[in-house]
Amino acid sequence: MLDGQIHDIGKVGETISQVKEQLEADLGRELTEVCIAAAGRVLRTVTTYVEHSFESDREITQEDVYSLCTMGVEKAYEEFQNSNTDTDMKFYCVGYTAMRYYMNGYQMGNLEGHKAKNIAVDLIATFLPDDVVDGLYKAVELAGLHVANLTLEPIAAIQVAIPEKFRMLNMALVDVGAGTSDISITKEEPSQPMA
Repeated sequence: MLDGQIHDIGKVGETISQVKEQLEADLGRELTEVCIAAAGRVLRTVTTYVEHSFESDREITQEDVYSLCTMGVEKAYEEFQNSNTDTDMKFYCVGYTAMRYYMNGYQMGNLEGHKAKNIAVDLIATFLPDDVVDGLYKAVELAGLHVANLTLEPIAAIQVAIPEKFRMLNMALVDVGAGTSDISITKEEPSQPMA
């Protein structure tokens, strides 16, 4: 590993295998899936706003919120592709965070269950180069594991270290690593990763 990117996939895969075997021995069960977090060294972010209107007021479902966020991720990816003309590198969207939801023009913490004609979201999407993501997946595969979830190190760290009820206190979590340092800032609830 160098600067948060895998340079020797075989050695990293071997190390993952050793850790996996030790965990399996300690737990007395086989591990098949793993959640991984990528460093943000070459992280790119796009913040966007998207809204959706219904024909009339209706109860907002979990599926409505998911669809709204999916629309936001798609819009963020289009914006990213349009602004990323200076490189031939391909990027994956590796995560997103809904920063603020809106219902009929008013900010709302959770849309689900409310009645509304119009819903919207401010969303931040994060992108990493495909070679970074592919290297992580290959090393995990060599260890006989399947990736169940991919997130970013600062997001994973803040979810573990700062309870959700304290995330509106405008905090920063700094992760100083061997090759990269990540900062995750909580501001008005969601965490915002920075490299």
